[in-house]
Amino acid sequence: MTLTGTAPLWSTFETLREGLFDQFQASTFDPETGLTPDELEAEIRSYLAAHRDQPRILQRAHMFRIAVTRAQIGIDPRDWFVDKLNHGGIVRRVRDEWVAAAKAAADIEENHWSDRLEELGALRLYFLDLGHISPGWERMLSGGLSGLIEEARGYREALGDTASPDQRAFYEAVEIVYSAIIELAARFTRQARAMISTHPDAAPRLEAIAHTCTRVPAHAPETFHEALQFAWLMHELIEMEGEWVRSMGHFDRTFYPYFKADIDAGRLTTVQARELIKFLWYKYYARTRGKHNGKNFVFAGQYPNGSEVVNTLTYLALDAYEELNTPDPKLSIRFTSRTPDELYRRVADLIRKGHNAFVLLNDDVAVDALVKRGKTPEDARFYLPIGCYEPAVEGKEVGCTMNLVMNLAKSVELALHDGRDPLSNQQIGPHTGDPRAFANFDQLFEAYARQLQAMLARSAAYMAKHEQVWPEVSPSPVIAATIDDCLALGKDISQGGAHYNSVGCTGAGLANAADALLAIKRTVYDEGRFTMDELVEALDHNFVEREPLRQYLLNRVPKWGTDDAESNDLTNRIVNTYCDTVHSFRNGRGGGAQASLFTLDYQWSMGAATGALPDGRRAGDGLAPGCGATAGQDREGVTALIHSISTLDFTKTPNGAVLDITLHPSAVAGDDGLEAFVTLIKTFFAQGGYALQFNVFDIEMLREAQRHPDRYATLQIRVTGWSVYFTTLSKEIQDQFILRHAHHAL
Repeated sequence: MTLTGTAPLWSTFETLREGLFDQFQASTFDPETGLTPDELEAEIRSYLAAHRDQPRILQRAHMFRIAVTRAQIGIDPRDWFVDKLNHGGIVRRVRDEWVAAAKAAADIEENHWSDRLEELGALRLYFLDLGHISPGWERMLSGGLSGLIEEARGYREALGDTASPDQRAFYEAVEIVYSAIIELAARFTRQARAMISTHPDAAPRLEAIAHTCTRVPAHAPETFHEALQFAWLMHELIEMEGEWVRSMGHFDRTFYPYFKADIDAGRLTTVQARELIKFLWYKYYARTRGKHNGKNFVFAGQYPNGSEVVNTLTYLALDAYEELNTPDPKLSIRFTSRTPDELYRRVADLIRKGHNAFVLLNDDVAVDALVKRGKTPEDARFYLPIGCYEPAVEGKEVGCTMNLVMNLAKSVELALHDGRDPLSNQQIGPHTGDPRAFANFDQLFEAYARQLQAMLARSAAYMAKHEQVWPEVSPSPVIAATIDDCLALGKDISQGGAHYNSVGCTGAGLANAADALLAIKRTVYDEGRFTMDELVEALDHNFVEREPLRQYLLNRVPKWGTDDAESNDLTNRIVNTYCDTVHSFRNGRGGGAQASLFTLDYQWSMGAATGALPDGRRAGDGLAPGCGATAGQDREGVTALIHSISTLDFTKTPNGAVLDITLHPSAVAGDDGLEAFVTLIKTFFAQGGYALQFNVFDIEMLREAQRHPDRYATLQIRVTGWSVYFTTLSKEIQDQFILRHAHHAL
């Protein structure tokens, strides 16, 4: 369907923007189109009661079918994309009930151990990670859902009588859910055409919607609008089913063929394509209202054959992002050694202007890290950042990238207290001895390593054990048929049907652990300035009446991020111990574990439960962000910071790692500043760094925003793996940003 020349359709986004912001809070559903949420829940509960003995994957498929074919629907005539289904969250609620029941029936001692260590700030261990997933976008789009149904039928017929009951249930579930989605699209088509008479001003758009829904998601899309509609509807339905979609795909790789076909055929102009992107992306922001951690779209990087992805759509989408000026969605940019300078400059310019919802990824290192963990080079180049930074092979890998977050600094506390948490006086680690009896630093480090390894090993056993119940609590035929090997094997993602299966283990607070251990080495073992007894006593009293000792630890001992050789060596020793331990584990789906280094907002929650540390940090203060320096301790400038971080072998962090850098606006101002900014990024990547994220702000501006939030409503801050408007943060977190050191020169 050609949309060019239909004037009422275009140049409407800005006039509609304010109303579209409330589209998910003020949704209107046609009561004649289906059941209310209460009626829908009653029908689903009745079905489940009547089919108690049905395989869980079929129960879930039929719940999904009832929801998408029986719930009321609605269409906003102002919008380009349909999605409104009045399901009331029932499918997710039932899933949550199944998870709660499984957790209650699981090993009580293990659950208590996990809960206790979370309360004490040692780790965050998920019963199951159901929140970090991406379907196979290109596989899904290439043949449409009808194509996947036919593929499932073919595999089922090939198996014939040899198919197991689980395989038969899987193939049946796939056909049920995809047939239901196709029927939902037909419902939207009928509803759009029925609304034309009551919304004549919107008739061209409603007819375009109706036509699009006759095509997708049943069939492969032919146009840019169809491809975007397909992806958005599947996003909504996967999340309705119960999984958070943490990557919306490789935008300029996946959608470019449809965009180019439209442009070449004269069906769409670049201005109109940009407006479609804005309508779509604004939906993500309207859905979260800027209060969640954002949807990840990735750009640039490589095709599986190693050629560059960057194209016209790359820059068009960046233009749309700049015009939107919202913190959601968030954008990941994959840079290779061959990426055009134009893209470096465009992204750097956006960041320095305050559009900071970017993660910049070093493709060469990310791909090498995945290859080291058993991916082929072609598959590794097909990765998507899942969630914030964690790569997973699109359409082939179920990564579960955030099963575990480990506080690397907590093991310092435990090593200094024979496995006892000093704040709670609970024994949570193994007995590794009284530190006063350690003859040298190597003995102390061995105690640290044993504490860390013990928590990791018990966590790995917990994860592997609990993944065994996944097929009973959250099978996902909607996602599974888009993942390679699931259809061929007749196995759901929960059963390990994906080609690659992994779990992610995240190390938080690296700088605190490194600085703390170096402080002990220097002041106790090398200099003899303090005895171990004096140091431990000072920590146990949170440095009260021991401020000179604390100031020495803070200011006279080298810190991670200052390019100090001894600090670099010790930090590498910690990272190697952590990564090698993680990579020794197997998960419950037959795959491995993958290490990462970032802190996210756990820097505050874990920090609040962590006692005083030998780096001079007081009890309860936040931990260091990402893999970089503790806030305010990178005193030798950003060049030294990069040199320190680049000593790490990031091919050992296949689950991702990130360096946070804060710059003063004067450092990146003007043409020279832009070139310096680009040089900084390139230098980091050339030295083997993994990923970067930036804040560019003046501390005085942040203080002014605290005093006058109404004047700075659109001031964006990169919190961690996502961006927010500064004025929406709590006073406590705002203060954390203000306390960070801003670099005044490159």
